[in-house]
Amino acid sequence: DSYLRHSELLVDADSAEDPVERMLIVCRLLFSFCCDILRTSDKVTDVPIPTLGYHHIAREELGTCPGGNLRLHLQEICTFSSQTQAAALSHQKGVVRTTMTIALRPWARTKGMLLPGSKSVQICLEGGAVVQLDRYREEYTMTFPSLVIHSPLTEDSIADFAGQAGITCIESGLEAKLNFKANHAVKGVVQQITSKGSSMEMLLPDSLKTKVLHQLTGRWDKRITITNRNPEKPPLIEDQPGNLLFDAHQDQGNGCYINKRLDIGRLGPLQLPKLWSAFHDALMSIDPERSANTATARKLGVDLQSQLPLYYGLHFNEREQKRQTSDSEEEEEEEEEKIDLRMRLPPCIEEQKEGGGRLHYQLSYSVVFLTPDEMDEQVPVPFSPTQAQQLTQQQQREDELNSSKPSTSGHGEIVPAM
Repeated sequence: DSYLRHSELLVDADSAEDPVERMLIVCRLLFSFCCDILRTSDKVTDVPIPTLGYHHIAREELGTCPGGNLRLHLQEICTFSSQTQAAALSHQKGVVRTTMTIALRPWARTKGMLLPGSKSVQICLEGGAVVQLDRYREEYTMTFPSLVIHSPLTEDSIADFAGQAGITCIESGLEAKLNFKANHAVKGVVQQITSKGSSMEMLLPDSLKTKVLHQLTGRWDKRITITNRNPEKPPLIEDQPGNLLFDAHQDQGNGCYINKRLDIGRLGPLQLPKLWSAFHDALMSIDPERSANTATARKLGVDLQSQLPLYYGLHFNEREQKRQTSDSEEEEEEEEEKIDLRMRLPPCIEEQKEGGGRLHYQLSYSVVFLTPDEMDEQVPVPFSPTQAQQLTQQQQREDELNSSKPSTSGHGEIVPAM
């Protein structure tokens, strides 16, 4: 799944000795996350649904490494509260090797012109991500492109990424500038960070002030290659050409694919359902009056607000049923008075939205190194509400058994009646 793909790339970055190689692996992380936004899931439980608050904590063993083992600590949060943060790992065993924290607050706007088929909705991924490689004392800051859905609410709907993305590492003096263009194309460079030197240097063009190490080109939904790759270095992807940086179909899983023909009115199972809950919240929060200054864009904003909730969440597989005609006027009035609950959000969520609240999304990874002795120690994992309920029921049964046993003492106790 997406969690395993991301964690494996973090392990690869931690193992790379060359700072340029580490930057390239972090670029693969960015492309992998973008693909997972649109990648389908084979689990029916991965359907986006309205949420007031969600905090998932998990732990997974990644396998052995020289001197010990690697363990992944994962946390995923989706909430209206901007104060909620991933829990600290101070009580856990081991030494943190690398972390990645994605923090996004999506917002959306509509665009449109008078030409047919020229309307779209843009979901801006406000925020970004931070990757920390503790062994090398490096921190990578990451920004993402916008997700653009052309002709939404129609059968011709198609999704693509557009705009600029970037990765910067001050400690290694490297940066990656990526440009997502039309038709799923990507172009970019990995280069040294532009120095802020003398006034004479400032007069030079950027091409002379910076040293470009690699150029990137390809499609984010297929393959991306790099130039100037040293043929003596091992390939970035095992058993693949040395100049291949990213393959969108690697470790994708059976039955999963990148769904660019996404119907935002009927979202099915996706790799990142909680992120799409935040996306859907942003789409339903569009103010038509603040959209692009065209009647087409304003109408699209109204249509999104009125049509999106109908098939949101677990109703993704239902088909709209035409209302049966009624012979009597009374039955027609009763039908008009009925409210389709799928057209409404829960009151607690509506209250948050009336107060101007927006869903925040966080995804946190921590790869921890443990010695064999630390692996032998049992570390409690936070249990689910279902497990907590089972433990409570077991405790109640034990209390009932203890209370039903006859007293072993010779004298009874008089209990006053209440």
